[in-house]
Amino acid sequence: MTVDWKESDGTDWREEFKGLKGSLPIEEIRLLDEGASTMKEAWKLGAMHAEYKRLKRRQIPKLPDLNQ
Repeated sequence: MTVDWKESDGTDWREEFKGLKGSLPIEEIRLLDEGASTMKEAWKLGAMHAEYKRLKRRQIPKLPDLNQ
């Protein structure tokens, strides 16, 4: 199974993560929107990205349409 990661500029995963996660604290939403300004925030953003990858792997893959 392959997962299509569309992360050329790093912003696509952030919006998708908000939808996959459901509810997020205000601090995490701000971090996803504005980016990290300290090392601590960068570590948190990296942890959120790792969680995004785990959530993405659990999704059912989209199968190609064979009826064409």
